[in-house]
Amino acid sequence: MTKPPTMDPDIETKKLEYEERKARAKALQLRLTCTICGAKPRTLLNCPCGTTQYCSTDCQRIDWRDRGHRKACKKIRNERAAEAARAEAPPPPPEEVVYGPAPRSHADEVRARIAAEHEAARARREANPEREPTSERFGGRCPICFDEWDVNANPMFQTCCCRMICISCAAKTEHEPCPLCRAPRTESDHEMLVHIRRHVENEVPEALYVLGTAYYHGRYGLVQSKNKAAKLWKRAVQLGSVHAMCSLGRSYDLGDGVKQDRKKSMQLYRLSADRGNARAQYNIAYDLRVDGSFVEAFSYFKRSADQGFTHAIYACAQCYLHGQGVAFDLEAATRLCERAAAEGSEHAIAMLAQIRAKTAEMNRVLQQMGIEVPPRSQSTR
Repeated sequence: MTKPPTMDPDIETKKLEYEERKARAKALQLRLTCTICGAKPRTLLNCPCGTTQYCSTDCQRIDWRDRGHRKACKKIRNERAAEAARAEAPPPPPEEVVYGPAPRSHADEVRARIAAEHEAARARREANPEREPTSERFGGRCPICFDEWDVNANPMFQTCCCRMICISCAAKTEHEPCPLCRAPRTESDHEMLVHIRRHVENEVPEALYVLGTAYYHGRYGLVQSKNKAAKLWKRAVQLGSVHAMCSLGRSYDLGDGVKQDRKKSMQLYRLSADRGNARAQYNIAYDLRVDGSFVEAFSYFKRSADQGFTHAIYACAQCYLHGQGVAFDLEAATRLCERAAAEGSEHAIAMLAQIRAKTAEMNRVLQQMGIEVPPRSQSTR
């Protein structure tokens, strides 16, 4: 077996020098461009920390306010100041050497303390587990402001990079390039559809779900077709899209574009609910309540309400008020109704008015009978 030929040392040295010059030129090029938009103006605004530069105050405002660089800049400057102070500080005096018996080791105490801290951290993680994101591409939070997704509002879908951002971040960057991939905004439905189909060809499950939703509602200039929507959702379900599981389950439940099948509908609902989809949890609970399984229905209603789904909060209030799947509790029903009403549920507002009217009438009757009415607890106000 022949050995591979070795490179001439001079050539190898010149190659390394060339790569170093290329790296320095690339670093210089990055220092001459704006960190946010990539522009190359004549003058740059250098950040006080020296790690970023901007072409204008608008880019600096985006990085400082929206992306949180203000705190990072302050932290970097404080660390540099502390390091400089440590460098200028006089050296500590030498430790006094005392000859005598060796000090007792505290290794056992340290190990026990570390083990106790690990056990406490594990208990905290088990008590408050991090919710699993329903999509690897979307994640569990907005990639810009890092706020959790609002289960009552659909986030804005970016057709250029096939990712989601919350409504508030979309409103702030409405007339700017995409804040994630920096692609220019597309205004026409045709251009958006071209971007979505490009991701569909690459088998992106979120793009398949969005294109199926577009066919279901007739968006982006497409002719409404629930059959095509169901086919796209089936492919998205095979690729693991949790939202497509919920939508396809609803199609099987109502018979939209597919043959009505309650068994398949519940299977898809449960697959999506096990991944933390609040709407699928609510749909399961609604069907179970119709079938008379009130205890299991209340458990799914509560799981969805814990995530803040308004319809599930109102449904939990109904369960407490009528004693369906849970013991009758007027205070809990009132508290949940107030929470759902605060989020704009018209049914909860009407139900809360009825509860208050009946409670006032009952208190008036009790007072006429000479029975003292206990004050309402602070937790339900």
